[in-house]
Amino acid sequence: MLKYILFDLDNTLYPRSLGIFDLVIERIRNYMEVRMGFEKELARSLRQEYLRKYGSTMRGLMIHHSVNPDDFLEYVHDVGVEERLSPDTELAGLLKSITLGKGIFTSGHKPHAQRVLRCLGVEGYFPEIFDIIFTRFIPKPNPEPYRQILDHLRLEGRDCMMIEDLPANLKPAKDLGMTTVLVGPGMEAIDGVVDHTIESILGLGNILQDLT
Repeated sequence: MLKYILFDLDNTLYPRSLGIFDLVIERIRNYMEVRMGFEKELARSLRQEYLRKYGSTMRGLMIHHSVNPDDFLEYVHDVGVEERLSPDTELAGLLKSITLGKGIFTSGHKPHAQRVLRCLGVEGYFPEIFDIIFTRFIPKPNPEPYRQILDHLRLEGRDCMMIEDLPANLKPAKDLGMTTVLVGPGMEAIDGVVDHTIESILGLGNILQDLT
C-alpha cells in the first residue's frame, strides 16, 4: 500500500518547455568558463563527461577540481524562475487531494526548490525537500540517495511512488521496489524501470485513482 510520493522538481512539476532547466545548464557552462577559466569547448565536453560519469557536473568538478559546492549551487541556480512560473491552481488542487505523504527529491539545492514551489503556489504541500546537500552531494541516479531517503522516512521501497522526467533516475527507485511514474509528452513505459507514464504532472490523479 502506498504511503509516500517522491516528486522530482525541475521539468516534472512544470513543463520542460518553460526552459528553466535550460537556464541552469547555461549557468553551469558559464561557471566553468568564467569562474574556472575553461575554454568553451572544454567546458562543454567536461560538463557532459561528468554528467555521464557521476550523475551531475558538480560532482565531477568537486572530485577533479575541488569546486566549492555551495558557491557552485548558488551560482548555477541564479536564474529567472519568477519570470517563467506563476501559481498553478490545478497543480495545487491535485496536491491538496492527495492524502499520501509528499516530498521533493532533487539534485538541485533547497533554496532553488523553495523558489520554484513558491512561484507555483504549492510550497505548503511539501513538508520535506531532499536536496543535493541532504544526500551529501551524491546525485541521482546513484542508488545511495534513494536508500538514504527511505531510511530517513522509515519506509520500504514498496511504500513509495517516485515521479520523474528522466527514465535513468527511475531505475534505482524501481530496483528498490518503488512504483515509478515518468512525466513528459510522448513518454513510454519501460519494463523494469517505468510503471506508468503521464503527459504532465496533472495526470497523476488518474494513476492514483487506478491504484487505490
